Amino acid sequence: MKGNLFPNMTTIAITGISLLIFSSFSLIAFNLTSLLKVWEEKFEVIVYLKKGTSLGEVESLLKQIRQLEGVETVNYLSPFDAMAFMESRLGRQKNLLEGIQPAILPSSIEIRLKKDYWGQTKIDEVVAHLKGVPQIEEIQYGQEWIETFSVLVHLVRLTQLILGGLLLAAIIFIVSNTLQLTISSRREEIEAMQMMGANPAFIQVPFYMEGLIQGLLGAGMATGLLFLLYKAVLITITPLMKGWMAGIPILFLPWETIAWILSGGMVLGLFGSFVASMRFLRYGR
Repeated sequence: MKGNLFPNMTTIAITGISLLIFSSFSLIAFNLTSLLKVWEEKFEVIVYLKKGTSLGEVESLLKQIRQLEGVETVNYLSPFDAMAFMESRLGRQKNLLEGIQPAILPSSIEIRLKKDYWGQTKIDEVVAHLKGVPQIEEIQYGQEWIETFSVLVHLVRLTQLILGGLLLAAIIFIVSNTLQLTISSRREEIEAMQMMGANPAFIQVPFYMEGLIQGLLGAGMATGLLFLLYKAVLITITPLMKGWMAGIPILFLPWETIAWILSGGMVLGLFGSFVASMRFLRYGR
């Protein structure tokens, strides 16, 4: 490896950059998936009641909703509760609500569904029951938006797979061609071993180790650079995230994924060295 320092360093660098691009998509997809789970856990159907709905009708409606299949919790918000909620969300800017009377705000009911009912079809069943209630003015729920966001997550993962396939092929090509230079520079030594009766496996093992190390170093470089980029983004974005965005977690890849990236780099390096050594032993070039 020392005798071909520049091509080996180039191989490690290109392997690292390729795996960095691939792992960056993994990090983006991982955080989008985590964000989707957070939003799904907070998913609620909000029902706004018509003006003039009496407390007796509200109590009857709450009882009716609780009996619906798939409903986990039900929470009633009076106009005064709605005003207090808006003030808490605005914080220091709550003076914007001066002059606004709670009476103009509608009463509402927050309905949280069981996890088995987070799918579009199940939600539509619950909403269909609610639409038949005369006291209900409007029904709001963000499931359509969550479904759209879920499609975005799948698109990112699909892009990762397509781009990843191209990058992996490029890594194998680069590693095999770099090792081909190393093998060619040791042609006389290899031919001498062949004349002495050394079997192909004995000749190939050192090159396998070289490819393995190159892949591991490239993957390690990619993981290290990705962590530095993650920290830089975290430091830049965190102060800008306010309001509801402040609760969004920005996570690094779990250890299991990092282990897969490192293992993948080693396997790619090993496969590249296998291709190079087999080509030389078979064709002598």
